[in-house]
Amino acid sequence: MNSEKAFLLDLYKQGVTSCLPSVCLPDYFDEVDVSQGVCIIGAGKAAADMAAAAYKKYGDACFGKVVTRYGYGTELPTGNIEVLYAAHPVPDEKSLEAGQALLELAKNNPANIPIIFLISGGGSALMCLPVEGISFADKLSVHKFLLRSGASIDEMNVVRKQLSQVKGGGLALVAKSEVYTYVISDVVGDDPSIIASGPTVIDHSTAKQALDILNKYNWPFNAAIDKVLKSAVDLPIKQNLTSEYAVVANANTAIDSAIQLAQQQGWQTQVLNYEQQGEAADVAKQHAKIAKSLLAEGKQLLLFSGGELTVTVKDACGEGGPNQEYALAMAIALEGQAGISVLSCDTDGVDGSKDVAGAFVHEASLSNAKKLGLAPQEYLDNHDSYHFFEALEDLIITGPTQTNVNDFRVIMIHGN
Repeated sequence: MNSEKAFLLDLYKQGVTSCLPSVCLPDYFDEVDVSQGVCIIGAGKAAADMAAAAYKKYGDACFGKVVTRYGYGTELPTGNIEVLYAAHPVPDEKSLEAGQALLELAKNNPANIPIIFLISGGGSALMCLPVEGISFADKLSVHKFLLRSGASIDEMNVVRKQLSQVKGGGLALVAKSEVYTYVISDVVGDDPSIIASGPTVIDHSTAKQALDILNKYNWPFNAAIDKVLKSAVDLPIKQNLTSEYAVVANANTAIDSAIQLAQQQGWQTQVLNYEQQGEAADVAKQHAKIAKSLLAEGKQLLLFSGGELTVTVKDACGEGGPNQEYALAMAIALEGQAGISVLSCDTDGVDGSKDVAGAFVHEASLSNAKKLGLAPQEYLDNHDSYHFFEALEDLIITGPTQTNVNDFRVIMIHGN
């Protein structure tokens, strides 16, 4: 393995490790009185390992259910906490079953037993229970549309909450007991109402906002959804439903941990943005310009960024994800410049439509592509970054990481 690639991958792994449930959760569990027992309800890509952390702390005093993505289970024991599985990013029938199961568990839990909600990225798709008047097929159609529309995660979650019984505070509304929510955040800015569509946080968005978002991206009209959103009565704004709410890990956690490791090894570091947003290709052009300018000044340092980038696919038929698209656009913008290497990965191990974390770019990326007869700009135009980096053997494949705090990008400026 290329030495720059190995080092940048070590930084990524360090960032991911700092956000694992076994590392970031235990201290928070001391806040809860479990003398009568404790109910665990969870949803997200990290939910199984979060459940395992709860069981390690509470043992047989805890019980409950969590739902995670297929393949994202844990080898650790979860005791009386059942792990359910469903599809992500597009919900399936198991998502529907999970949404119903978690809602019933929250509703039927005794008033003297606290509920701990363990939430992580992906929870919105993994528990899906449409409001009355909307079929699962209706909700699925709008979900698929939003994923390809270029809508931000914030916008997608506004729509999802307005069409769901469990999102937007739905789970906590039915609880009779004290409620605690511990979150591994995959949302830029850590807005509690947006992470997994805020199942324990009162929804301050409106049906009109949801309809405006759908119209903004020219959604294929659906009569049932249109009727529900136009007839919805907005609830008065209420306080947060949860007794305690804490973000236990986020993008800052991952980046700061990686920076600490880099500095221990003598590197100067700079954070471009913990909360970077925008079209992946546009952000890549900006970052490439910064990197080339610093290289020209003789700098040797690491540039970090987090956040969540987007890709507006439209009619393109390629495969990949925002991190791979960012990497491809970086390769093009860097033009084979020696002395700059780039790693761009999603911290959950899945970037877009393929189970790869992201991709690596180095000074030989374009020359290697030319030898293979690849046209980088054509791959970018077709949003087919996956097949580009697959051919170069520069995909980053980690498998499920058991956490999810969005993008992790690092640019190494190491000179000639």
